[in-house]
Parts: sequence; structure tokens; C-alpha cells
Amino acid sequence: MEITKTLCFLLLCLTTPVSAVNEINTLLKNLDDAIESRSIYLQERENRINEIKKQIQITSVDDETLYNVYGDLFEEYKAFQMDSALSIANARIAVAERIGEQNKNLIASMNLAEVLIGTGMYKEAFDILDSHSGATQAIEVLTYRYHLYHSLYVLMTNYSLAEKQKKEYKHLVIQYKDSILSVLTDQDIGYHMVRTTRLLSENRTDEALQVALDCMESFGNNEHAIAMAAYTLYEVYHQMGNREEEKKYLAISALGDIKGAVKEYISLRALAVMLYEDGDISRAYDYTKCAMEDAIFCNARLRALEISQMLPIINDSYDAKIVKEKRRLTFLLSIISVLFLFLIGAVLYIYKQLKALSAARKRLKQINLDLETVNSDLNKLNRELSESNLVKEEYIGYVFSICSNYIDKLEDFRKKTNRKLKIGQIDELLQMTNSSSLVSDELKEFHRSFDTIFLKLYPKFIEDFNSLLIPEEVIIPKEGDLLTPELRIFALVRLGISDSVKIADFLHYSTQTVYNYRLKVRNKSRIPKDDFSVAINQIGRIVM
Repeated sequence: MEITKTLCFLLLCLTTPVSAVNEINTLLKNLDDAIESRSIYLQERENRINEIKKQIQITSVDDETLYNVYGDLFEEYKAFQMDSALSIANARIAVAERIGEQNKNLIASMNLAEVLIGTGMYKEAFDILDSHSGATQAIEVLTYRYHLYHSLYVLMTNYSLAEKQKKEYKHLVIQYKDSILSVLTDQDIGYHMVRTTRLLSENRTDEALQVALDCMESFGNNEHAIAMAAYTLYEVYHQMGNREEEKKYLAISALGDIKGAVKEYISLRALAVMLYEDGDISRAYDYTKCAMEDAIFCNARLRALEISQMLPIINDSYDAKIVKEKRRLTFLLSIISVLFLFLIGAVLYIYKQLKALSAARKRLKQINLDLETVNSDLNKLNRELSESNLVKEEYIGYVFSICSNYIDKLEDFRKKTNRKLKIGQIDELLQMTNSSSLVSDELKEFHRSFDTIFLKLYPKFIEDFNSLLIPEEVIIPKEGDLLTPELRIFALVRLGISDSVKIADFLHYSTQTVYNYRLKVRNKSRIPKDDFSVAINQIGRIVM
């Protein structure tokens, strides 16, 4: 159990900083986008101002309504454009004097004092506030007056050089915090903000943090309220020394100011300082530049002065970073150039190798084609050899058989002749030797033996041979015969004996007879005569 708790604690310690950093990075990215879109938020605020101004142009508007309209217009201008806010405050004072109500006159005068505080005219602001100190004041007026005194003494504390005066002003700040808390209720955002800072002055940071968080949750319903509540939380975390939370709530506050088109603010400048200290020079420069532009637009001379003190430092660092980035870029470009040259060399080498490979492939392809041709020729030769061997085997056996038969017949003839000579039958012997029937019979027997052996080797010879002839000219052997003389001649051609003289000697035909048979058959061919002999040689081809 203890091990599990330890692991969970370590995991929480590891993941929390990472998630916090990711949250801050997301906020800063949103802030960057908001700054890029400042013109949109500016236009929205100007549209609201123009809508309020339209009410002033109505001819029938009474002073009471005009006083309220100037009040709305002052709220839009006071953190937006000080010059316009000053003009509106004076106009509201004039209307209040016409109405003749004391509280309205006091509020209008304090509007003017608020503008003077924003422009750094502290003495003039004190003069206005002090001039109305003896008047009977409503809660609304009293709260406003305490708030302005509080703001004045906070500023004087921050900018006082003498430690004694700083201490006196700080004491007055605490007194006015108490005064504000005495007149406000917890239904007002100002009450929670002032109470938070009052607790901080007593170093009661845990209580201050809870009050600030409750304020953020209860009153964070618009950009301006979010910006104020987030800045209060920043002050709490600043006193607690939690830098990451400081940065987070400054970013939230600055985001609210930018989206609300507020031009007089503290958050963005303070965030820029923190980012500068963290080494994020580019963002620090951009945020400081934005804050300066807004301060100039608003004519908030105090804010412009604060920013101007920091801007040169950040600007110098930014310039130094730019120089460093240029050097780094030059170095990287040099490396890229070298790599590019190397790449060109590699591409050329690869191209050369590809060409060589292509040529080798072509040669290999040609060699393969030649090998296929050789293999085809070898296969053909093998088939012919196999066929020739088969023919030789059959006909060698046939020759041996004939020779054996002829030896037997010759021995019989010798014995018969010898016997007739012994008994003196000379006339019979002469008659027997004078007759040609013996040779004729033997020749028929020879042809029949040849036909039998050949058809054994090529059983479909007659059918294949007739397929080469015109249908009405096909050759059919007579009943009892195996081959006709024409078929026998072309059987020898199929066996590779194409010379007519050899064919005639083999078959005991005349040369002219063989020639006539061959010519007659070619004339019956259904294919070109030049291709006939080739077609004969393909009959019964053995397939390997």
C-alpha cells in the first residue's frame, strides 16, 4: 500500500508540471492569436461607442438622459482613449451643473479625477477629490471616492523614492482598503478584489487565494471581469512565489484585456517582463511592442513611461537574438549548401549508376533472349534427336529382323538349290531362278514391313498428311494396304530422306516415278508449295 501511494505521488509530481506548462503554452498561443486579431476587438468596441453616441444626437434628449449617456460613454472611453474620456468627463460635469444635483456633480468631477490619475496628473486629481471632502455623499459616491484615493496612493507608493514616504503611502493604502470594504458588500467584485489585497498585506496568502478563486468563479462572466479577477490571482501567486501560476493568470488577464479592447492595462507588460526573464525574447518583444502601441493609442502616459523603461532592454535583447539567429541561419545555410552540393553529387552518381544498371539490364535482357533462342534451338534439337533416336531404334531393329529373315531365306534357298543339283533337277532350278515372282514377293514383304514400322512411329500420319491436301484429293490406301506409293514416298521424306534418287533406290521405284508422285501430290496441296515439305516434317512431331 505504501509503495502504491509513493508511486502515485511521484506520478503526480511528474505530470503536474508538464500539464501546467502545456496549459500556459496554450494560453500564450491564444494570446498571440488575440493580439493578431486586435483590429476585430477594436472595431467591436468602436461599434459600441458609436451606438451610444447616436443617443446624444437625438434632439429631444433631456439632461438627465444625457448625463447617463455620458456616463456610459465615459465607461467605454476611460481605459480606451484618455483624451476622449477627458472630453466626456468635462461634458458630463457641464450637464450635471445644469441638473443641479450634488451627487451627479460629484460623480462627474470624480470621472475627471480618474482620467487625470490615468494621465499621471496626481496633484490635479488630489485637488478635485479634496475639494469635495466635506460634502455629504451617497454610498455610490463615497465608494468611488475611496477607490480613487486608493488608486492614487498605490501609484504614489510604487513611484516614491523616499522610504519614509513610501511607508506613509502604504499605510494610507491599507486605510482606504478598509474604507472600501466598509461601504461595499460581497455582491460586488471590487469587494473581493480589495479584500484579497488586504489579506495579502497581512501575509494571509491562503485566505487571499481562496477569496480570489471565489471571485474568479463568481464574477468571471465577461472579459473585463475576468481580466481584473485574474490579475488579482496573479498578485496572490506573486506573493506566494509560484511563478508558473503567476504567468498563467497574467496570460488570462492579458487575454481578457485584449479581447475587451482595453488599451490601458498592466498585465501584458508584466507578462512580457516574465517572458523576457525566462528567455522568450521574441514574445517579450511582441508583447511589449503591443503594450506600447496601446498605451500611445490610449494616451496613458504613465503606462507608456513604464513600458518605455523596459522596451530598450527587451529591444536590445531582441536585436541580439536576431543577430544570433542570423548567424545561426547563415551557418545552417552553409551546411545546407554543402549538403545540397553533396546531394547533387550523389544524384549525379546515382544517375550514372542507374544508366550503367539500365545498360546492364538491356545487355542481360538481350542475353536472356539469346539464351531463350538457344534453349529453344536446344529443345528443338533434343526433340529431333529424341525422334531420330526413336526412329533409329525402331528401324535398326527392323533392319536386323530383315537381315535375319534374309539369311534364313538365303540358307533355305541354298539348301534347296544344293538338293536339286544333287538329284540333277537342273531344269527346275533354272525355272525357279528365271521367275521374278520371288523378288516381287520379297519387295511386297519389304514395303509392308516398312509401312508397319512407320505407322507404328507416326500412327496419325495418313490423317495429318491428308489435312494438307484439298478435301477432294485426299489419299486413302486400298483395303489390305497400309500405305500407298505416294504416302510411302512422303513417309521417307518425313524420315529425312528428301533425295528422289535415294527414295527410288530404297523403294525400288524409278527416279521418274518418284518425281511424278511428288509433283502430283504437291499440286493437290491446300497450302503454298514452298511450305509443303516443311509441313510434312512437322507431322507427328514429338513434343518434349
